Amino acid sequence: MMKEENIGALLGIPQEEMAILLGVTRVQWALFLTGRRSLPKDALLKLTEMLIIVKEAETEAPDAAVLKEEQARINKYIEEEIIFNQHKQRLVSDQLEKCRKKYQSAQNAVRIADALMAKGQHTDTSEQELLPLIKSNAQDVLKKNSLLVQEQYTLKLLVLQQEEVVLRQRLL
Repeated sequence: MMKEENIGALLGIPQEEMAILLGVTRVQWALFLTGRRSLPKDALLKLTEMLIIVKEAETEAPDAAVLKEEQARINKYIEEEIIFNQHKQRLVSDQLEKCRKKYQSAQNAVRIADALMAKGQHTDTSEQELLPLIKSNAQDVLKKNSLLVQEQYTLKLLVLQQEEVVLRQRLL
């Protein structure tokens, strides 16, 4: 089984196609791979040629033009990812800032409502009914923009910033 995995992985040719290339049946090839049988001399010579081709390819220096082209594509991809990442950072940063402002405004509204209700100098019934409503609405805003939500945005922003660092390191 080890022989099958090694030769099969090395050559990258499926059993049926390899058998055709060597001029043997698939069963003969399978038995050879499992070590139960040998191949005819012609098939062994063809197999040896294939293995020599693979070995020579391993020792050859990679084509510089191909490598340069591949590296250019990789760099382009990374540059696009950096741009996309920066866009996401701006979005998350804006969301975080809006969240913080809404939270602060809601805290102020709760304080004002609490202070005015504590004074109790409101003779107008509509004011007495309005203050609890203002406080309740502000508390809803506090929940929607809680410190937990702000922390989630902060963590997301930090992750995106670290991702940008990694992308820039890969670009060099």
